[in-house]
Amino acid sequence: MKRSFLLNWLPFENTATGAAIRAVELHERLSGEFNLTAAVTRDFPGDIAPGVEKNIFAAGRSLATRLSERSPGFWERHGSPDVWVSDTLPVPRFKSNIRTVLTVHDLRFLVNWKYLSLQRYLFLKLNMKASLIRADVVITVSRWIAEQIIETYGVSPEKLHVIPNAAASMPKVSLPDYTGRKYILTVGHLEPRKDHRTLLRAFAAVAGKWDGDLVVAGRGHLMEQLQSLADELGVGSRVRFTGGVNLAELSVLYAQSTCLVCPSVYEGFGMTLLEGMLAELPVIASGIPPHREVAGESVLWFEPGDHEDLAETILRVLEDHGSFDPNEGVRKARMYNWDESAEMLASIYRGF
Repeated sequence: MKRSFLLNWLPFENTATGAAIRAVELHERLSGEFNLTAAVTRDFPGDIAPGVEKNIFAAGRSLATRLSERSPGFWERHGSPDVWVSDTLPVPRFKSNIRTVLTVHDLRFLVNWKYLSLQRYLFLKLNMKASLIRADVVITVSRWIAEQIIETYGVSPEKLHVIPNAAASMPKVSLPDYTGRKYILTVGHLEPRKDHRTLLRAFAAVAGKWDGDLVVAGRGHLMEQLQSLADELGVGSRVRFTGGVNLAELSVLYAQSTCLVCPSVYEGFGMTLLEGMLAELPVIASGIPPHREVAGESVLWFEPGDHEDLAETILRVLEDHGSFDPNEGVRKARMYNWDESAEMLASIYRGF
């Protein structure tokens, strides 16, 4: 008999996040071997991960629901799974016969509490250690995060597994030109750690020497502030904020872009770099440890938070674009693929 796995997909109300994409890509590949059921909210798209059964556990992720998630009974009301799997805290105190798998994507709350809401910061600070101890298996997405988990929380290396991300699976689409003009692209949620401010300042320095635009793909609470900054810098009419985009729209944005810029000051991995590399784009990225771990020498680096260094790097790419060879980036990006990561996860699941 197949073991039953209950997947906590309640946080994935936005299925375009890196964590949601990862969970879907991995478990869709495992649905033939394991009995997988995902706990979802009412609005979770039915066409995503068709091989995984969905069970509506809540109308939405309200505060009441989040508090209920601490209770084993909340999860067991539809039957007791053999294994409970989650990308978020807390790990409930299940009966001993229910095993638990926790994936930790990053430890941003240890770096700067302003990278999250105060409520979320306090929640992670209070629950991370206990959840890491309680989980039977801990998974993370990069060696860099794994080293931090071991150093900060003393998690045993035998309990901890690194299963890397890969690029999101982009559909092959043919749509009209997105902007009608050439543009630099950046992709990511509009939040402080993504450091769009440094990119806007760099673009303002570039704008007088290049006649293209900057397209900012992603949604988030900083959109109005970033638009105001673009206006203050005198480039407001040349910065386009798309809001949230689906994978088809994102595929077009990559295909028509001049280059991709990834300015984050903190990440757990670097999925967007891989997407840009596979799209055969010149990629410019902040030299933070997970970016360097993922991309090696296949992208151009700039000092995180340094808009002058970023502007110089962008100009170098724009002026020398004709000599760009995408083959090394494509080769490096293909070293990360969901099939291999899914097999790594399957080997863990088979051990239960």
